[in-house]
Amino acid sequence: MRPGRFAVIGAGLAGLACARRLAAAGHAVRVFDKSRAPGGRMATRRVEQAAWDHGAQYFTVSTPAFRAVVDAARETGQVDTWSPRWPGGEQEQRELWVGVPGINALPRWLAEGLDLSLGTQIVGLERAHRAWTLRDDTGRTFEGFDFVVLGLPAPQAAALAAGHGTAAVRLAAVGMAPCWALLLAFERPVESPLDADWSPDPVLPWIARNSAKPRRSGLDAWVLHADAEWSREWLEAEAARVTAALRARLAERLSAELPPVALAEAHRWRHARVIRPLGEPCLVDEGAALGFCGDWCLDARVEAAFLSGDALGARLEGWNDD
Repeated sequence: MRPGRFAVIGAGLAGLACARRLAAAGHAVRVFDKSRAPGGRMATRRVEQAAWDHGAQYFTVSTPAFRAVVDAARETGQVDTWSPRWPGGEQEQRELWVGVPGINALPRWLAEGLDLSLGTQIVGLERAHRAWTLRDDTGRTFEGFDFVVLGLPAPQAAALAAGHGTAAVRLAAVGMAPCWALLLAFERPVESPLDADWSPDPVLPWIARNSAKPRRSGLDAWVLHADAEWSREWLEAEAARVTAALRARLAERLSAELPPVALAEAHRWRHARVIRPLGEPCLVDEGAALGFCGDWCLDARVEAAFLSGDALGARLEGWNDD
């Protein structure tokens, strides 16, 4: 049995977990991602004066498989626990983890040793004579793959796989929602006794002082995540309007006058939250030689993304085209 030639589209945690499992089994694996760095929504935005984890805010661990990964990452200094101050002094009962010095440290570590093609947005798939050809947004082609793994949000995976195989109906049943994220850095620290807060607010349910996480430096940096319905209504709004609305809501949430803003940036995640998951760890269309993985298979959690990709890799590690 010859090793398979796998293309993995998406270098988020699910795609990386799948790629690592396949590479460890001896297959030839190439990972493609449109971004300049691996991580997907485990993303960190950095400037000279500040940094923000503007996608995933933290992660939890509940399974032995993910625990083994997190423990190994901690030994190499990639992750640490975070104990934020919550409103009223109450404590989150779960152990919260973050990457250090940014949330993207974990996927960067997992990507080490993989064949990565970053800054490469795959926009088309063609299959002929049992082999896949990928085409990017500049017209370049990448040929000779036996199997394609789509580690993308379900709507993006459905669009890319359209016309190939039978997965479209299953993917269409998955529900995902957008999220506007606002990144703020203040000229002086915000006078507030809390570092993080979640509440069922119709505009701004999540606020976090990113600079309170371990091994962060620079200005007092905050990340605000808008409500899913609010984000959907404001999806095509100008970034300046979103910035003004969410900054004003932060002041209301904190019941405080905010210091002058040194830096502000609004980031739109079109597929941020899992509203209706697939309900199984991954999806495989063997006839089409396509596989699908992501947090949307199981739950809106970092661990779910890893478990989905790892499960898909486990299903495919013995794959052959005979």
